[in-house]
Amino acid sequence: MALQLTSLLDMFTIILVFLLVSFQSEDKGFTLNSNLALPLSNAKSPFKTGINLAITSKSIAVEGKEIFKLEKGGDITDKDFESGKLESVVTAINQAWKLIKKESSEDDIVVIQADKGLPYRTIHTVMRSAALAGVFRFRLVVEKE
Repeated sequence: MALQLTSLLDMFTIILVFLLVSFQSEDKGFTLNSNLALPLSNAKSPFKTGINLAITSKSIAVEGKEIFKLEKGGDITDKDFESGKLESVVTAINQAWKLIKKESSEDDIVVIQADKGLPYRTIHTVMRSAALAGVFRFRLVVEKE
């Protein structure tokens, strides 16, 4: 008795063609800020789009537009830290969120690019400002190990 491979090969060819046709590659439209040194991670969760917020040692930018200058070393002033928010960040996130909602049905996520050498209080105040703007879900951008 001989094994009939012709039918089996036909079936594998059809499955392969189906998988190649149905494969989708997505461009997330994400631009990494060139002034950042990202922390390393080995997380496996998929990337999700949202409002792009970059915190460098010199400034804070929302959707690529610089909105707030930071002091030396990426720190914020004691006055800003004590107030618990950066009004320009709240305003910029609100504006960016209105534009994103018009264009797509993405979740309310802020994608944060933060330099690994930033003080905690800077990141905390920026995240609190985003929460005050009504966005409570955050994704921190890291470099894959």
